[in-house]
Parts: sequence; C-alpha cells; structure tokens
Amino acid sequence: MATNPNYNIRGALLTILNGMGPDNEHEADIAHLCHLMEWFREGAPGSDFEIERRFSMLVEALEQSNDLRVQVKGYLEQFLKESRYRYTFAELGILGNETFGQAMKNRIFQRLLPATVEDKTVRESLSLMFTKPDDHEWLESISVASWTRLFHVLEWLNPAMPLWKRIQHEMLEAMEMLAVRIAALGIDSEVVRCLGISERHTSPFVEQHLELRSMIAQAHEKLSHMEPLHDLGVHLDVLLDQCQGQIKKAYAQARVQGISVTLSMQLIRLEQSINRMRRLLQLLGALPTDNRVGTCVQFFCTLTKEENRKHSITDLWRGLTDKLALRITEHASQSGEKYATETRSEYWKMARAAMGAGVIIALLSLFKAGISSWHLPPFWEAVFFSLNYGIGFVIIHLLGFTIATKQPAMTAARIAAAIDAANGRLSSADRVADLITQVARTQFISIWGNVLPAFATATVVAVGLTFLLGEPPVAIEKGEKMLLELNPLLSAALPHAAIAGVFLFLAGVIAGYYDNLSIYHRIPDRIRKVPWLRKRLGVVRSNKLADYLSKNTGALAGNFFFGCMLGSAGFIGLILGLPIDIRHITFAAANMAYGIQAHEFMLSGLEVAIAAVGVFLIGMVNLAVSFSLAFFTALRARGVRKLESLSLAGRIFKRFFKSPGEFFYPPKENGVAENNVTGSVKTESK
Repeated sequence: MATNPNYNIRGALLTILNGMGPDNEHEADIAHLCHLMEWFREGAPGSDFEIERRFSMLVEALEQSNDLRVQVKGYLEQFLKESRYRYTFAELGILGNETFGQAMKNRIFQRLLPATVEDKTVRESLSLMFTKPDDHEWLESISVASWTRLFHVLEWLNPAMPLWKRIQHEMLEAMEMLAVRIAALGIDSEVVRCLGISERHTSPFVEQHLELRSMIAQAHEKLSHMEPLHDLGVHLDVLLDQCQGQIKKAYAQARVQGISVTLSMQLIRLEQSINRMRRLLQLLGALPTDNRVGTCVQFFCTLTKEENRKHSITDLWRGLTDKLALRITEHASQSGEKYATETRSEYWKMARAAMGAGVIIALLSLFKAGISSWHLPPFWEAVFFSLNYGIGFVIIHLLGFTIATKQPAMTAARIAAAIDAANGRLSSADRVADLITQVARTQFISIWGNVLPAFATATVVAVGLTFLLGEPPVAIEKGEKMLLELNPLLSAALPHAAIAGVFLFLAGVIAGYYDNLSIYHRIPDRIRKVPWLRKRLGVVRSNKLADYLSKNTGALAGNFFFGCMLGSAGFIGLILGLPIDIRHITFAAANMAYGIQAHEFMLSGLEVAIAAVGVFLIGMVNLAVSFSLAFFTALRARGVRKLESLSLAGRIFKRFFKSPGEFFYPPKENGVAENNVTGSVKTESK
C-alpha cells in the first residue's frame, strides 16, 4: 500500500462515493457533493493534468463497480430532480434591475454579510459546492471528452430521459422570463431615445416575446410526446439577431448622442439576456450546436464562474466602465487629431500655440509664488492655488494655446483608435507607425514651445520686477526651495511628476466625460433655447456660444479640473499625512528661472545643470505616465486585449533609424504624409 502513490487519493474518493445514495425519505444531502468538490480542489494547485487525472479516477471507479455506479447515479438524479433551475438560468450572471450605485452597494453588503442558503436553487447549490473564487478555473480545465465519458457511464446521453425533460421545462420557463425582460428593456424610453425612434409599429424586442410564447406552446407539446425540438427556435433566433442589430445601432448612436450610466447598464443587460436566451435554445435542442454535451458543460462552467464572481466589485466596475470608457476615449481621440501634425505649417502652428501657453504658465508660476507669500491657512491656500491654475488653463484654451503635457492623454486615445481599426492585428501597422511618428514630433515641438518661452518669460519678468521693485519677486529662501524641488536625487521630484502624470490622464478622462455629457444632455441645443440668455445676448451670440460649447465643453472642464487637481494636491497630502505634491515640466522650467534669478544668477554650472536635468526628467515622467494610462485605458475600452506590441515597436524603431528626422520635424508635404491615417480621419471629419 505504501508503494501505491494513488492509494490515499483513491481511498478518499471511494469514501466520498460510498456515502452517496438515494434517500426516499429525505432530500439528497449536498454535503457529499461538497466533499467531492473539495477532493478535486486538492489537486487544483498542481496542474490541469492533475485535475484530469482525478476526473478519470472518478469515472474509472464508477466503471469498475456497477453497484457503486447505480448508487451514485441514483443520488445525483435525486439531487438534480429536487433542484430548481428557472431563476438560476434566467438571472445568474445577468445584471439586475437596479442602478449602478445600488448594484455596487449590494455587492459590498453581500461580501460583508453573505446571504443564507434557504432553498435548493441551482445557484445556491453552486455557492455551497464551489466556495473559492477561482474554482471555475480548474473546472474549465476538464476536457469535454472526459465529461462525455462520465455522462456515458451514468447513462445520461439520452435526451429523452425524464430528468432532462424536467430540466427542459424549467429552461422554457426561464426563457419566458428572459423574453419579458428583453421586451421591457427594448422599449424603455432611454433605449428608444438612443435609437432615435419615437414610435415603432413593430419592435423586434416585442416580437421575440410573442414568437417565444408560440414556441413554448409547441415545445411543451413535443416534450409531452417525447419528440425532439429540432429547429424550433430558428425564427426566434432571427428576431434575436434583429434585437442585437438594434443594440449595435444604439451603441453607434451613442457615439453621436453620448451615453449615460443608466443606458449603458440597460444595453449590457439586454446583451446578456439575449446571449443567455441563445444558450438555452441550444441546450434545448431548438438551435443547432456542434456538441450538445460540450455546450452543457460550458454552460455549467459559466454558471459556476458567475456564482464565484457574483460579489466581485471589479467585474461590475469593469463591465460598465468599458462601455463608458469607449465613448469617453472616442471623444478624447477626436480631440487628439489636432495633436498629430502632418504638414510643416501645422507643425509651426503648434509651436506658436505652445509658446503662448509657456508665456502664460510663467506668469501663473509667479502668481503661485505670490500666493504662497500670503501665508494663508492651508485650505484657503489650496483654493487660491486651484483657482490660479484652473482659470489660467481655461484662459490658455480660450486663447487657442496648448499645454504639451496634456497631449499624451488625447493622442493615446487617437493611436488606440487607429489600432482598433486594425483589430489589434496591426494589419495597418505602417499607418499606425505614421501616426506615432507625427505624434512624436508634435510632442517634441510642443514641449520645447512650452519650456523655452516659460523659462525666458520667467527670467525677463523676474529681472524686470527686480529693476522696478528693487528686489527679486521671489525671495532667496523661496528660490532655494524651488531649485531643491527640481533635484531628482535630493527631492521627490520624480514621484511627484508621476502624480502630475496621473492628473494629466484624469484631465483627459474628464474632458471626454464632459464632452459625452454635453452631447447626451444636448447642452448646446438647450442653450440656444434659454429665453433669458437669448434676451441678454441676442439670438446670434447665443447660437455662437452654443456652437463654441458644443466643441469645447470637455476641454474647458478638463483644463479647469486639471488646475484644481494641481492646486489641491499638496493640501490633500497634508490632510492624509502623505508626501503628495506635483511637479510639472513647464512650471518646473519657470521655477528654475525664478530660482536662478533669486540667487542673482550666481549659481555654479553644476547647480544649473542639475536643475535642468531635473526639469527634463520631470517632463519625461509626466509624459510617460499620462500616455501609458490613457493608451491602455483606450485599448481596454475598445476590446483590444492582444496587441502585437513587439511588431509595432519594431516598425517604429526601423522607421526611426531609417528617417530619424521625421520624429522631430515634418518631411516635405509630398512625402510619407500622403498615406497618413490622420489625414484620412481629418478628411472624413470635414
């Protein structure tokens, strides 16, 4: 016995199986199945092979003993016969009829205080048998061939057996529940508004319910006569296709009209219900399937996974935000088109816009230093810092200037859109590489357009004010602090630059969110119809204001909130007792100038070089963090899970070594720009 490595494993299995048996006086005890699942779970940490080996051991034990097989078969059939299925089939894994906030609160509450088991629904049986959140993973590793072998041993391959007939009747009840839900959601005012249809004489969402009622009557009759349900759901499948077409249309309309959390949840619920309806039709035999046992096993694994993840806050958040993120990042990608310069005239236009922003930021940096000298209480200091930055950034946008570090969050979404057009396979990799090349040179000129004027303006202003006032505008103590904050070794400049990068990413998200909100609530159209505004400004000016906001609401909101985030970061760190602050490349360049002038230009070359390196590294961290966050968010929102990153990187490196100048300055207009993806997008937008 000691030489047999399987003795203990097999002995434990036989002990569990011998405990199983039908009981005519009591309900089947689920504890035996729980012990069996625990026996399987013991092998889960090893490998998929170990799970398969244990499953084969189970089948062999039943094959080798007819008495044991009959005993286990009777127990399982009694357990399945006593279980209730319809609510599990119709609801498990499908969003409930609740708001996002309610769904989130319910999941948190269920995680803190799980519900008790009071009846014998399949859902609660799954909850008792599969207690670990990753149980579905080892369950999915069992092959369909192994399951088929088990079904054969238990004599469950006959679809006419009474147990399956009972479950099929439960499936029909579940399908009617799904059909009612689909019909109700499909004619909901939010969905109808998104489709742009005020009245519909026929709706596929309603028609599918009527067709299902007819199909159910035929199905019950066929089941009573032990007849198969072959092709009974073909017409219903056509109607479900039409429903999915309407959902796709709703998503397409959402690109133009915007989308809300409520509408997003309704569309997700519709998709889930239709997919569940199709799966039940396949299990019934009303729709064809390649392998009915495989379909049954896959459905069982899906239910197990949904039960394992029923309290997952991450899954709820991800499922909803993917839809919203797509709409938001699409608006951001449209804003990002102007940040990819194709021609030299566009290149120098971007340079001028960046230079204007650099001049204003130099003044904002001086204003912040002045506010610091007031020694206000921390809260009010944060308020004034936020207003200084927020209003300043709004002015920059109103004047048509651009902040270089805000570009990555926009251009990342634009690049993700180009990759999505290639389905993540990079079939148009050269076009994507062209776009990245354009973004790189635009970013290059924008950075220098911000930094050099900011440094020069700060120097001129500091010298001029010193001449007029007789003393530097920034005290020497403040100047020393400014320079110390740029030192990448002696300060937390780089972590603080990363925090600023996160804020830059959030500013892009906020901009996309408010663009989406403006479109969804039709804010420009409402402004055109406000009586008091038309009376004050006149019809022409009201229309101009509405037209401007239709294109700039998101940008204005993103700029203002970005300023508030920068201004309040230090105060939040003070409240939390954490070293939270921000470092931004353009402000860093201006602070460097003010710090040098405060020392009357008497710094050593090494000190100036360290400050310059600090400014450069701060900028790189700003750009890297904001771009990476925006890029991967946009890819996830578009469903691009597998990206040929190495292939794309290889093409970009090849392009760089072949024509490095294109990454810093546009080629002649008759060059590679003709095949550019951005050019085609701009043409389409016109």
